[in-house]
Amino acid sequence: MNLQTGQTQYEAPKTETAWSRVKKALGPLTVVGVVIAKFFAKLKFVLLPLLKFLPVLLKSGGTMLLMVWVYMQLWGWQFALGFVLLLFVHETGHLLVAKKFGLRVGAPVFIPFMGAFIALKEAPRNAWVEACVGIGGPMLGSFGALICNALGEVFDAPVFIALAWFGYFLNLFNLTPVGMLDGGRIVTALSRWLWLPGFALLLWFGWKYPNFIIWLIVLLSLPRIYSLFRKRTEEEQRYFEVTPSQRWTMSILYFGLIAVLLFGMHVAQQDLQQHGVRAHGHGRDALVQ
Repeated sequence: MNLQTGQTQYEAPKTETAWSRVKKALGPLTVVGVVIAKFFAKLKFVLLPLLKFLPVLLKSGGTMLLMVWVYMQLWGWQFALGFVLLLFVHETGHLLVAKKFGLRVGAPVFIPFMGAFIALKEAPRNAWVEACVGIGGPMLGSFGALICNALGEVFDAPVFIALAWFGYFLNLFNLTPVGMLDGGRIVTALSRWLWLPGFALLLWFGWKYPNFIIWLIVLLSLPRIYSLFRKRTEEEQRYFEVTPSQRWTMSILYFGLIAVLLFGMHVAQQDLQQHGVRAHGHGRDALVQ
């Protein structure tokens, strides 16, 4: 109202431009965008650690699933899953001991019909460290087999006892003192000359039970056998130096574990026979009872 004339004046309505309509339309979207941005800013603290472990999950988890699937075709899912988990427990033993000594290691990788392995990204400092990392797998793997044996007894489930027998056998085989096997690494702290009887045993095993994997291990063991007959460098001599207490400790662990595994195989074999299951039936007999 104009106070001087007493007449009311009205302003002409403003014309809405295209830009104002755009801003009005984008307003709610901007709010939503801000909310989403804040959400992802908080979520990154969870996602980033997971993304770091993604290669590990793909490499270990993926190869594990592949191995389970392959063995399922032979033994059924129960025995296949248990078998692969026992391999995982074995490799975890190596991993834990390597980490204890501060060694950088890769994630476990599973290869059907060949087993599993972890890659050391740096060499052990000496024979004692190599032996400790080597025996870590069979020790934890043997404990895993013992758990299977106990479960089989408690629940009267032959499949667990069959898994235990195979767990005992595989860890015992790995203790063969030759080349790339765990036993070949363990005896570096005892005497490298134990590689010779281990090599002979592996040759006999490959002749008695022809298998591509056995002969591959024989082939890969040749460089270490050859190294026995050449002169050691000064660096090699330092590498193989261990104290008497370390040698005795590893001897007790090594030969004691062999005795325990032989006894475990014997007990599991008797339990399987009581259930009418052959230990050499690859678990299939335990599943069809």
